[in-house]
Amino acid sequence: SLSFLVQIYVPSVVQLIEMSPVNSELQLAALRLLTNLTVTDNHQHLMKNSITLFLSLLVVSNEVLQIQVLKVLVNLSSNPDMMDDIVQAQAPASLVLLFDRCTNTDVLLRLLYFAGNLRAWRPSAQVAEALRRRQDSLYCVLLDSSSQFHSRLPLLLSHPDEEIKAQVARLLT
Repeated sequence: SLSFLVQIYVPSVVQLIEMSPVNSELQLAALRLLTNLTVTDNHQHLMKNSITLFLSLLVVSNEVLQIQVLKVLVNLSSNPDMMDDIVQAQAPASLVLLFDRCTNTDVLLRLLYFAGNLRAWRPSAQVAEALRRRQDSLYCVLLDSSSQFHSRLPLLLSHPDEEIKAQVARLLT
């Protein structure tokens, strides 16, 4: 069946993304395939172990690839069942630096959607405490009260793009 084929091929596609040169056509094509597979929740669990890879690609890739990675991350983060894995994933500290006026508008908008999905997640006290002990988790990089994200966000209210301002205002309320 199709589901069986997807289970076999997703790990290979992820490996292809990992092994390909950054910003290559192959990497982009593989990410496009994953974007389509993550539109519904059916196969998202197959990417639980790839979130760290996606987050690290965000800080090293070009804008075309960043947008594709963010499409996958926004799809994954729309599924409450994926949130624990997403927030626990190892994230580069420099990820927070993408929340900047200089970041491409399409990239920034998708980053804000992703952050919005993350903010909707409410951890139990013990989960939050466990995540705080992992300084390199996405939780610490973007969600924890000590994150730079909270001081960078208000600066984006002066962004020239109206949709970005609206997303920032939504995140600040």
